Amino acid sequence: MCIYIREDIEFFCISLAKYCKEKDTEVCAVKLNITSVQIIILAIYMSPSGNFTNFLKKLDSILNTWFSNETEFIKCGGININYLENCKKRQQLNALLQTYNLLGTVSFPTHKANASTTAIGNIFITRTKNYTINPHINGLF
Repeated sequence: MCIYIREDIEFFCISLAKYCKEKDTEVCAVKLNITSVQIIILAIYMSPSGNFTNFLKKLDSILNTWFSNETEFIKCGGININYLENCKKRQQLNALLQTYNLLGTVSFPTHKANASTTAIGNIFITRTKNYTINPHINGLF
């Protein structure tokens, strides 16, 4: 995983290699210093065949280490949980993220395969900010 940042933005790389385990959790993060706001962007991926319990434990450890009330969080990536359905994994992930005041923003399909559509990629943000997330129709979907 990687995060691309414009060269004129001040940032600090956050080392999360100890949390990475193939298929379960692939993660990277940066801290941005934009004006008076600190923003942490966390990109995380879990394979469809990954261990969900391990994923939740590692995500909780990461958030517990880096979360603060003075920092805005943006968590994004492919977590392979369909947010168009109300399933047990979605409920468990939401419960964890809510303890860190993080809210999912994507409520539209992000993936299409055969005759089904899913929302398996999502963006989670600190609940205190108002953001609007809209799909970008690029012809690939």
